[in-house]
Amino acid sequence: MTTGETELDDPEREAVREALADRYAVESAIGRGATAVVYRAQDLRHDRPVALKVLSGDVAAGFGSDRFLREIGLVARLQHPHIVPIYDSGSAGDLLYYVMPFIEGESLREKLERERHIGVAETLRLVLEVAEALSFAHSRGIVHRDIKPENILLFRGHAMTADFGIAKVTAQAEQDNLTLDGMGLGTPVYMSPEQALGEPALDGRADLYSLGCVMFEMLEGRAPFTGRSLVELLARKATQDAPQLQDRAAEVPEHVAEALQLALHRDPSGRFATLSEFSDALTRSTPAQGRASARRLATPPAHSLAVLPFEDRSATADSEFLSDGITEDLISALSRVDGLRVVARSSSFSFKGTTRDVKDVAAELGVTSVLAGSVRRSGSRVRITSDLVNGQDGFTLWSERFDRELTDVFDVQDEISRSIVTTLTATILGGQKRLVEAPTASMEAYQAYLKGRFEWNERTEPSLRRALEHLEEAVKLDPGFALAHAGLADARLGLAIYGVGAPAQLFPAARADVERALQLDADSAEALTARASVRAYFDHDWEGAERDYRAALAVREQYATAHQWYAMHLLGPRGRFDEVRVRLARARELDPLSAAIGASGGLIRYFEGDHEQALSEFALVLAQHPRFGLAHFGRGLALSALGRDAESAEALQAALLVAGPMPEIVSVLAFVQARAGDTAAARRALASLEELSATRYVSPALLAQVHMGLGDRARALDLLEAALAARATEITMIGYRHPFAELRDDPRFVAIRTEIGV
Repeated sequence: MTTGETELDDPEREAVREALADRYAVESAIGRGATAVVYRAQDLRHDRPVALKVLSGDVAAGFGSDRFLREIGLVARLQHPHIVPIYDSGSAGDLLYYVMPFIEGESLREKLERERHIGVAETLRLVLEVAEALSFAHSRGIVHRDIKPENILLFRGHAMTADFGIAKVTAQAEQDNLTLDGMGLGTPVYMSPEQALGEPALDGRADLYSLGCVMFEMLEGRAPFTGRSLVELLARKATQDAPQLQDRAAEVPEHVAEALQLALHRDPSGRFATLSEFSDALTRSTPAQGRASARRLATPPAHSLAVLPFEDRSATADSEFLSDGITEDLISALSRVDGLRVVARSSSFSFKGTTRDVKDVAAELGVTSVLAGSVRRSGSRVRITSDLVNGQDGFTLWSERFDRELTDVFDVQDEISRSIVTTLTATILGGQKRLVEAPTASMEAYQAYLKGRFEWNERTEPSLRRALEHLEEAVKLDPGFALAHAGLADARLGLAIYGVGAPAQLFPAARADVERALQLDADSAEALTARASVRAYFDHDWEGAERDYRAALAVREQYATAHQWYAMHLLGPRGRFDEVRVRLARARELDPLSAAIGASGGLIRYFEGDHEQALSEFALVLAQHPRFGLAHFGRGLALSALGRDAESAEALQAALLVAGPMPEIVSVLAFVQARAGDTAAARRALASLEELSATRYVSPALLAQVHMGLGDRARALDLLEAALAARATEITMIGYRHPFAELRDDPRFVAIRTEIGV
């Protein structure tokens, strides 16, 4: 709820105030709908303003307290930057209520009423933020069901999606309140045809349609469908194609208009399958070449395999980590088999949630076989089904179903692995060697570990923080769990490399995690790789780091992350670019669709000074992953180095659009703006970074970049010396970053690089 609401007359306020007096001081009614009244209140326990939503008596009576609290409990687990969280919920007498933060700002509805039209760039940014929130919820089995401008709140210029999943609670009451004379049409204007007509089984495509309606209104100033009555409105939605943009048609890029039309298709099967696909289409700045343009192996190795993400078919929405974890463990186990090439995780997981033909997947990944399957968890039981398919003709080579207690999951994974290897070739296994060893005796610790790795692979600041929590829980449950200690180190490394926390705190903690992991398992490739990166970034111990990278690859040569980090964290800073390209080529062979590995190739070309080739590398990544922020950022760097400042600023704005206001992107954009003569914008950006550094870590090297754009060499050198003292991760590559090119002969700059050892 936002501050833009006005106080409403409410005869029931005193009853609410009395019922909740021990927890909340109810101040005023600020919103009313068919199913609930929203009050501004003060949380007495935490001394903060909140929005208190109380269901109407009829809805509460029809739904029931137990069911309401169960449904709200599921929604309360959604923790995302663009979702308004639920602080509390409960029942008091006949009242059912839930509590949200009181958002300082306004709703999108209020903004539309004031401005009518919203600019294309702002519309795209807000829609992408809502789409990100929806995609996150859908991945956890929750459909919003009531996306409309009233439920999109604007907080400091960013979209916050409210009432997540609450429409499921109140759906019947909403339906009862719809009339045939045009009353109560606010929500039906945004409903998908299937939802408006009462289809019971809704999926994320219903939210996609609603978001499309909101986007259309933001651009055009009116909803795509209207009617004098509910019957007329529903008839138009069910029988007519969505109208084309008219007033803003000339301003809206063609690919955006096309994506919007698909989102508004009246048949769910005609829409994008997911919100992620919709977001990709909106941000596609180059022609859609699709995955067909990916690098493919001309002749797949005779024994090569891709393990696609196992589908989670559990009844509850919190088991996805288990299906993903089983997939990752199978990839890891099978990659240790001599003579079998297994595609790495990020390439396999790029097909998650898709229904691509197996032959297309095999051709794209350059493999002869594809393993797919599903996981269904029910209490302590788990059912795993798996199918091994010939990638050339699509015929099933092997199929099996396993029903086990959850404690037997490692035995099941081992059975699957050995069956696959035996099926592919009778000579590879060479006996009854066990492929999957149980990493812990505690299934609770293993599940916490899988949740941690699941979050770590998301690579966002909130997900990395959640990964840390889960992995800390895993080692608490089983202090002897080596993989969990290595995972903890990776989580801390991620936070440090992404500039989320201070290196002086994160790297020593990661080192301690690694050493404990290696005490438990001296041959852990994950731990050896993590220790190598700590030695490179924090100690600048290049010889020790190289020994660890080589040791990790000796244990597990098919570990794509080790090849990539060896290239980017050690060989690149030391200027050994010929070796970098060899390592990245091997990483790309193991993980051909990895956006991170592809972008690493572009960054290396940029650091070498081959900026045109860097642009080609980034263009290939963006053709496959249009919303990968690092590739947009890399394009901005390369274009800036070529002196194409206007194009560079556009690419960096695209990076901000998809990645958020990351300090590194803001810093380079400010440098570009300063060099282009817009010093006022650059100084504003510098001030914002300095203000941010008062509350969280911001690398001094990033501030130095802005000062270089503003022509203040002395201040830039002061900050680079501070970055060296802070062990900032950016410091190892300053010799190759073009903003610092004019400092390369300065004695202070040379001294910094000498101290680093590069």
